[in-house]
Amino acid sequence: MRTLAPTPQDLRILELGGSLNTRDLGGLPLARGGSTRFGVMLRSDALLTLGSADAERLARLPLSTVVDLRQPFERERDPSALARHDGVIVHEVEVWQPIYDGSVVPSDPWDLSGLYMAALDHAGAAFARALRLLVEAPGAALFHCTAGKDRTGLLAALMLESVGVPRDLVMADYVLTHDRIDALRERLLVDAESRGIAREDFARLLGATPEIILPALEHLDERYGGASAYLSAAGVDEATMARMRERLIDEGTNRSVAEATDPSATT
Repeated sequence: MRTLAPTPQDLRILELGGSLNTRDLGGLPLARGGSTRFGVMLRSDALLTLGSADAERLARLPLSTVVDLRQPFERERDPSALARHDGVIVHEVEVWQPIYDGSVVPSDPWDLSGLYMAALDHAGAAFARALRLLVEAPGAALFHCTAGKDRTGLLAALMLESVGVPRDLVMADYVLTHDRIDALRERLLVDAESRGIAREDFARLLGATPEIILPALEHLDERYGGASAYLSAAGVDEATMARMRERLIDEGTNRSVAEATDPSATT
């Protein structure tokens, strides 16, 4: 698997004071040539604070649309600072809840790969709604959950595979999260213990390594025929798919998100 380790020249990472894990989906090579476009789509953890410098950087994109994939208790525990950011509309789209609404309880609730597959099987309408909101954004769009890892990772994978990013790079983008959220891991473990969840069980939900997401991507192929077919079956029409490709695919060179939001940034 190719790696996408951030370097000073790899400016996909957007360093914000209230976030550990915000990055652009731009700059990823496509199998057909070209790459994904910078400054269009961001993935993130929950932004808990947003300083004036951070707000100015997002305004330069400009950021117009946020899709929050969390459950109500998560939004209550950690209110998003983006909901108070002028010019930004926040949409709430729950991904985990459809699993339980359908009375589908994973046999092992701490098995992330199984949870990912259950989400693909039962939350297609949620993924479809989130994608429509993101691609129809008048400006740049951002989607996030709590850590920017699981629900965010699945939605990112669906979009990236649909526009032709090779699978090993989709997985590498997912893995970038693993080493960025150490501080958040500890906070989530403490929160889980306060809710009566054993630390060793909840810890199984906090990784982001290739073997966690690969079974879900293989499930996507075997059961649905790939990401594009999955999204189509979930209700994403061809006009929306075309709009996603138009927004995300860049045939030439394009500025990184850091250059777009920070006049002092250089490549």
